[in-house]
Amino acid sequence: MNNKIDILRKKVSESQKNENKKVDHILKWLKERNKINKMKVQKVPIKELTEWSYKKNGNLFHKSGQFFSVEGVKVSNAIEREVSTWEQPILNQKHGGILAIVSRDRKGIIEFLLYARKEPGDKEVKLCPSFSATQSNINRAHGGKKTHLTDIILGNKKNYLGETIHFEEGARFWKKPNKNLIVGINFKDSLKIKKPDFIWLNMSQIKKLNFKKGIINPFVKTILFMI
Repeated sequence: MNNKIDILRKKVSESQKNENKKVDHILKWLKERNKINKMKVQKVPIKELTEWSYKKNGNLFHKSGQFFSVEGVKVSNAIEREVSTWEQPILNQKHGGILAIVSRDRKGIIEFLLYARKEPGDKEVKLCPSFSATQSNINRAHGGKKTHLTDIILGNKKNYLGETIHFEEGARFWKKPNKNLIVGINFKDSLKIKKPDFIWLNMSQIKKLNFKKGIINPFVKTILFMI
């Protein structure tokens, strides 16, 4: 695995010498995706959530027993912090997640597949990893469709170019690990990915977009930091 990521680093370094650094067309494309996205979110009382309920101890959980629960923690002896003791709710997820970015070599230019998607707390769509799923999503505990690119990401570990474990923010999540992956795909197979919310970008474009407010999802950065 180390050899593969080293090779990718060298390819990306060479690629950046010749990459198209323009992003205006990408920003225009994102505006169109925002117009097309019909997702609506509204805050509602927890008691109105039909698939969520409280246990006797007060913890909030999903009826499937998967996804996450909201539990309480008490912190003490934190002498290096602003206060040494406090209590708070925290998200406890039974399984970790998998976050992956697909890459391809397009005539010597290394490109990464990003997904324009919106989460419930987002104001607008953001450029996210190619694949984001918890084990509960993969198990389809929600009763819905398979996560896009599941077969590519989970189908052949020989295509993994980089792999690491990243832990979610400890102030909000209880010991939740995410597996970060960079997955290689040949150019011919990459043309089969036709979902309109996907876009291929090179590293120079991603770096430039990172300086634009609210464009790049933070997980894109944690994955590409392997390079």
